Amino acid sequence: MSSGRHARAGKITSVKEVRQNSKNKYLLCLMGKTYTSIQFMMHLFRARRWDAFHSPYLFDLFTYCCDENNGSPKFERIEQHRNYLLTSCEQIARLDYGAGSVAGQAMQVSGLARNALSQPFQCRFLFRLVNFLKPQSVLELGTSFGISTAYLSAGSISSEIDTVEGDPEIAAFAEKTFEALDCQNISLYVTRFQDYIDLHLTEKGTIDLLFIDGHHTGQALLHYYDAIKHTFHSDTVLVVDDIYWSEDMQAGWNELISYPEVTQSVDCFHFGLIFFSNNFIGLENHKIRLPIRMMLTKN
Repeated sequence: MSSGRHARAGKITSVKEVRQNSKNKYLLCLMGKTYTSIQFMMHLFRARRWDAFHSPYLFDLFTYCCDENNGSPKFERIEQHRNYLLTSCEQIARLDYGAGSVAGQAMQVSGLARNALSQPFQCRFLFRLVNFLKPQSVLELGTSFGISTAYLSAGSISSEIDTVEGDPEIAAFAEKTFEALDCQNISLYVTRFQDYIDLHLTEKGTIDLLFIDGHHTGQALLHYYDAIKHTFHSDTVLVVDDIYWSEDMQAGWNELISYPEVTQSVDCFHFGLIFFSNNFIGLENHKIRLPIRMMLTKN
């Protein structure tokens, strides 16, 4: 069953600091959206089709993950819960440590959900990815409202999923998501990412699948990777969300895929995958276009 594990979060100590922090993050969010739109158009021209891999393993993986016939009755229930979040008028006060968020003021759940939730096609890809990989141990940094976590859970009910969310108010909604969808294989940690790494990562052991979907800066991405990579093995798969969130985030991704232990990477624009297996013949950093039908299908 999902279990809330709470850690005390840091506090902003003055109204002036709250306002300045909110202003800075709002500007970062606007800049990030503009940058992402430009990069998306460039990606469309530079990328190859999703099925253009020479590697049999990557071809099989993406053929499976991009096939909309590989669905589940659980999709409808999860998407119904997404719609509930997208129409909720409830107000919550943010306490968030990542880029692009506005802390210290009340915000409507529907607005937060529109900005924070992974798109349906991304979630279906994650479902199929865990269904294909059958990972025993999964770690997600950035629970948000728990929709992507629910897809991970549905894709492999035998996986043990740890998910980490720094905002207690958001985490409370995620807990409700897991209860409503009867997710039995999720442990929710309400704490900073670094606190989870320091206090709980050793309990996790080796990690088969790591999904980083929070604190969208290049420096943070590289820091968390360095702090967690000792738990990887050759078959570990790393998924990084929002790799074109900003110029800084893209720079972090580009540095990450240049590391010597990385044997293949796949840039899908909205997210990227990194592999460490020595079974690949030669290093390749792929840029691919996901199927248009897949991206346009809502559920």
